[in-house]
Amino acid sequence: MKKHLFLFLVFLLVGFAANAQNRCFKAYDRLGREVTKFCVGERITFRDCAGVDADKEYYDYDKSNGLDFTTAEAKQKYYTFTQPGPVTVTQLGNLNGITDQFEQTFEVVATPTPTFTTTACANKTFLINITDTQYDFYNVSFGDGTSAIVLKKDVGSPVSHTYTQKGPYTVTVTGKYIGGFCTSPAAIQTINELPVYTPPVINTLKVQKQDAATGTIDFTFSNLLAGYTYTLKSKQETETSFKTVTTIAQNQTSYTLNNTNTTVKTEYRLEATDACGTVLPSSNKAAILILATSGGNEQVTISWQSIAGFFQQYDLYRNGVLLKSFGGGISTYTDTDVSCGQNNCYEVKGITTDGKATAVTAQSCITVTSSATPPAATLLTSFNLQNEVEIALQLPNGQSIKSATYQRSINGAAFKDIATTQQTSITDKLNTLTPVCYRASYINPCDKTSVASAPNCPVILTAKLNPDDNAVLTWTNYTGFTSGKTTYLLEVLDENSNVTRSIIVTGNSYTDQLADLQEQVFRYRIKATSSAGMVTYSNTETIKLELALFIPSAFTPNGDGLNDVFEVKGKRFEKFTIRIMNGAGQVVYTSDDRTTGWDGVYNGKLQPAGVYAYEVVVNLQDGTTKRRTGTVTLLR
Repeated sequence: MKKHLFLFLVFLLVGFAANAQNRCFKAYDRLGREVTKFCVGERITFRDCAGVDADKEYYDYDKSNGLDFTTAEAKQKYYTFTQPGPVTVTQLGNLNGITDQFEQTFEVVATPTPTFTTTACANKTFLINITDTQYDFYNVSFGDGTSAIVLKKDVGSPVSHTYTQKGPYTVTVTGKYIGGFCTSPAAIQTINELPVYTPPVINTLKVQKQDAATGTIDFTFSNLLAGYTYTLKSKQETETSFKTVTTIAQNQTSYTLNNTNTTVKTEYRLEATDACGTVLPSSNKAAILILATSGGNEQVTISWQSIAGFFQQYDLYRNGVLLKSFGGGISTYTDTDVSCGQNNCYEVKGITTDGKATAVTAQSCITVTSSATPPAATLLTSFNLQNEVEIALQLPNGQSIKSATYQRSINGAAFKDIATTQQTSITDKLNTLTPVCYRASYINPCDKTSVASAPNCPVILTAKLNPDDNAVLTWTNYTGFTSGKTTYLLEVLDENSNVTRSIIVTGNSYTDQLADLQEQVFRYRIKATSSAGMVTYSNTETIKLELALFIPSAFTPNGDGLNDVFEVKGKRFEKFTIRIMNGAGQVVYTSDDRTTGWDGVYNGKLQPAGVYAYEVVVNLQDGTTKRRTGTVTLLR
């Protein structure tokens, strides 16, 4: 009996298990497609797939808040889920007379807009990188009729795409789920291609400091384009490969490399890559030039080194001025156009064989030495308007002085020192105007003394006034012009030292006729001019003529046209005033016009005959005042 009961229970349990295993229901979207993932906001319909009658199945859509099969939703068999996450759906159905529950767990997913980045590379190539992991896979549309699928497991690995047409381009990314048909909103980006790549250019490489440890190089660049990565690399002559120096920013036009060895032959270039890692054609090459200078007896030897065959031309500069150009095979030059004590700074500029880069050495400065006797200087002497002798020392080309000694000889006597100074011009105040000569020597910065200059003697002018009011002028010749003929001009100056007359003179004397001239003061000097255009002046001499004043002793204002007016005549004066008084001391006439006179009338009345007193005051051209008084007889 027990055996039969056991077999019954086994058969009953097997029946129940078979019945549960046969239960099933499926989920469908609005288009009737079976889904296993539900999108938030999407209406899902559930249908039995085990044979349960439609009017005998009910659904609960969220087990987590308890089961309830009595709601209207339970009978509708469709539901719209509003929150993402796992959800357990439970079916209550009657199958073959057995009412039972069957549940399945689904995933409700959100549909945010996917995120992605784009990176432009050379040659219209782009990297598209999905940056979220919401969806099971992504569709990337490149906007040119092509697309790519990115699986969730490949997110983070950029997709590369190369366009054949000119941009801009539109990239669209949508996310999708496996087990569901809902699609994300489209993520759209418009992208532009990089500038067409052309190799960068190193324009200049200038060594600012030549040193093994603390050397400095200034670079200038061009054609560094946005979107590309540039690396400055170097290679010494003995090395086989380039090494990274630094990264140069896009659009950067200059860079200073500090604390580098600038005493070895080294070349540089810029290498370029894009964001895809593509190695692009590198720049031209530029190389260091190494400079050395050494001194000799009034000469400097300049030598330079670089990588063999690197340069087509060298330009040598001295103190910033181009001295000489050389072909690429020359590497040394001796500069003999120098003189003792000069401090010259040299630099060499090299033009590379491709003509794209210029390399410049660091400056090398050196002071010239010498053991030779310096050549003689020349002097130029000239009187200024204060009758002082101005002495100018003219050094030979390329010479400089540490000090100069000036000497003077008066009337042919021995030369004596008058000054030792660093100045190349001095002024000598003579106590007496007499024939004088000067010479000078100088010490150069190498403490070598030059021979004395040739004597230089300024023109000495003398002037005398003879009794006939003629100025007799005599002068000495100028000594000191090195070649050619000397011409002489006699110049007459006004009180402001402006030249009023110039007279070409020969010989050593001239007589100036002054008797008929109105001026009182005459200033003379000699201007001597060399054939080379050098000018020197003599001392200035002044001649003063006496006042000429003519006052009549009587006049006859009777209207006969003869001696009718009392007037004062004269010359060599400027301002003039006259007063005439009668015998009672009354002023009957005044005037400051030298061209008019008194006609014997006062206040419209004829004055009686008799003796009248006068006072005449004149201002002379030399600034002095003269006063004359006397009497005049009026005759009727």
